[in-house]
Amino acid sequence: MKPFVHRNARSIGEAVRLLAKYNGRAKVNAGGTDLLGVMRDRITVDYPEAVINLKRIEGLDQIKPDSKGIRIGALAKLADVANSPDVKEEYRLLAESAYSVASPHVRNMATVGGNLAQDVRCWYYRYPRRIGGPIICLRKGGKVCSALPGDNRYHSVFGAAPLRTYPCSSYCPAETDIPAYLSKVRKGDLADAARILIEYNPLAAITGRVCPVFCEPECNRGGFDEPVAIQCIERGVGDYVLEHMATYFAPPEQQTGKKVAIVGSGPAGLAAAYYLRKSGHEITVYERFTKPGGMLRYSIPSFRLPKNVLEKQIDALERMGVTFKCDVEVGKAIALSNLQERHDAVLLTQGTWKSLKLNVPGEESEGVHYALDYLAKVSRKEKVSLGRNVVVIGGGSVAIDVARTARRLGAAEVRVICLECRDPNSKDKMLAQEREIVEAEEEGIIILPSLGVQAILAKDGRAIGIETVTCLSVREPDGSFNPLYDTTCTALTLDADSIIIAIGQSAEASVAPQTAPGRLFTAGDMVSGPSTVVQAVAGARKAVGEIESALRWTDSVESLPAGQAETRRRSDETDMYFTDSSFDETRRVQGSSRPAGERMGGINIEDTSGLTAEEIEREAHRCFNCGCLAVGPSDVAVALVALNASIVTTKRRITADRFFRASATSSTILEPDELIREIRVPKPPAGARQRYDKFTLRKPIDFALVSVASVLTVKDGMCKDVRIVLGAVGPSPIRAFAAEEMLKGKPISEAVAAEAAAAAVAGVMPLGMNAYKIQIAKALVKRAILGQPVS
Repeated sequence: MKPFVHRNARSIGEAVRLLAKYNGRAKVNAGGTDLLGVMRDRITVDYPEAVINLKRIEGLDQIKPDSKGIRIGALAKLADVANSPDVKEEYRLLAESAYSVASPHVRNMATVGGNLAQDVRCWYYRYPRRIGGPIICLRKGGKVCSALPGDNRYHSVFGAAPLRTYPCSSYCPAETDIPAYLSKVRKGDLADAARILIEYNPLAAITGRVCPVFCEPECNRGGFDEPVAIQCIERGVGDYVLEHMATYFAPPEQQTGKKVAIVGSGPAGLAAAYYLRKSGHEITVYERFTKPGGMLRYSIPSFRLPKNVLEKQIDALERMGVTFKCDVEVGKAIALSNLQERHDAVLLTQGTWKSLKLNVPGEESEGVHYALDYLAKVSRKEKVSLGRNVVVIGGGSVAIDVARTARRLGAAEVRVICLECRDPNSKDKMLAQEREIVEAEEEGIIILPSLGVQAILAKDGRAIGIETVTCLSVREPDGSFNPLYDTTCTALTLDADSIIIAIGQSAEASVAPQTAPGRLFTAGDMVSGPSTVVQAVAGARKAVGEIESALRWTDSVESLPAGQAETRRRSDETDMYFTDSSFDETRRVQGSSRPAGERMGGINIEDTSGLTAEEIEREAHRCFNCGCLAVGPSDVAVALVALNASIVTTKRRITADRFFRASATSSTILEPDELIREIRVPKPPAGARQRYDKFTLRKPIDFALVSVASVLTVKDGMCKDVRIVLGAVGPSPIRAFAAEEMLKGKPISEAVAAEAAAAAVAGVMPLGMNAYKIQIAKALVKRAILGQPVS
């Protein structure tokens, strides 16, 4: 083994202090039967700097009955538990589970605490790092559980232990719990999928059409074939939300009496209105334009975001009780101070409407337009005469939107010139999405990359073309914008009837937040600069959290800081919490993009049609769900859950079923500086039948393929109470709640036992090689109920 510091702890307090001192770089040694092998084979990523020996701590090896049950110290040997008369008399199940562990030699060394806190036994995880090789387990820095596409004979049939952070979710600005709602879609449950999605993003029908998909490039499925089409699924679920707006945009049941004004009705304003109204506040949205929607209405063309989708979104908010006041420009028609006097909080979300200028000669000529002005006029159905030959300057999504709009409105030739290069893999690539660029090219738009504008040519005060220079590079190695040109000669001179500048925008000189500190808040592009719809939604949620804190009203899940909504939702679940990982070998769904000729039929023809419910469900099945499929390794853990035991640590007392709620990196919820003190087992019901059944390949020393712990109270042939727990079939012990409910109050019979056994494995998600575990589990459960011996 590699060198390490060995420290003997004389007390549990000293052990905790040593753990804190080494700050995650130490391991504790209770029995040593597992730890030393792990260190010898260098299984873990981070070799410990120190090993803290707990064996010399006195008073932690007791087995002590009391009036409430029995208390077993964390350092009690498994052999002592298995042979204890007190345990064997009243807690037979616990004695049997301890006796089932490994060999007599191991039981004489191994402790109860060590058995409960041991690492998983998955062979991918246990593959020695000193040997090297291609195996990179998810628990040791890999992206995907190796058992998912590999040999999974001995892995979970009840899904995977969840990651703390999923790559797709972590790259989504709204931190949407993508695996959670995709899991619901897989089961055909769009209603629950919608409830999860709207927690993070109430504008999913919109982002499902216009989001630049931050998540998909990070999808681990992409390492095997193609990423999951998350945006297509999001659009389908978002459309479902709007089709059932009465359910998802219902008025709040309680009113807070607080009033909040929102200035601006773009994506940040709309999202904030949803969250704040859901909390019960009275919400008024002030919009300077004739209709609400902001950038969604006036800068995104209808062929990308149909106006009827936006109208449904606004209608849903109005039905929820949000009031929109249009044609009201705050700072002119009404003073900001006036709003502050009349409201408990004011949120500014006016966006970035000021177009950036090139600052080149000829820019003030007639026939030179700016992108946002042009798109807004088109949205308002104002006539804009561009002529046949149009040049668009810019390489982002807005530039592509402008070019495609001009083509649809009759321009015969549209050319886009930009500083960036056309190579999608270059650091100097165009900022527009590759899909948008390809579709523009399909529509006859010519992309002229790596060009900068030197001057706009004019005649008699009207623009007639541009003069360009070659752009050698756009960004520094660190990504900062610093274009470098070849100014020795002109690259191209282009004729044009009209020129549209689309190089970005900034916030206008707006109302200044100078009065009533603590009551004025900001969100959206005016804070972050030009961004995407989903980034505006994320910014709105952050601002809403600040407003809720200021108003002292924090009961809304959506108003919690980013990440806490998921924590609360998951912690409220009392049943299965594993993720349903899958590895279906299916092709990525292809969004039904209309042919270029059909797309060019008009400005209001949406480019793509959505997927059917069957198609999004099929695509959701491609999600790996990226959890760990290793099964819980502890036999004693299964017995403790069945006995309704508690684990007492140096910080808290935890019920056994909560203690073993595994994540993809840990088999328990123990914190790095937390140790097990003792186990407390309450007295089982008088006369209850207890048993622990374990199916292994090599008796008696092997790990379980399936195990069942059961406690049944039977009177006059009727089941009065029951707890059944399955082991080695999931990342944690599995309570068979459905089987328990089926048994209670019924006579014990072959038919009832078979029915309960089937219920115990309802909802299983077997992998390619481990479905056999289902039949074994059913057989063990049935035998436990009937009291039959295991052959």
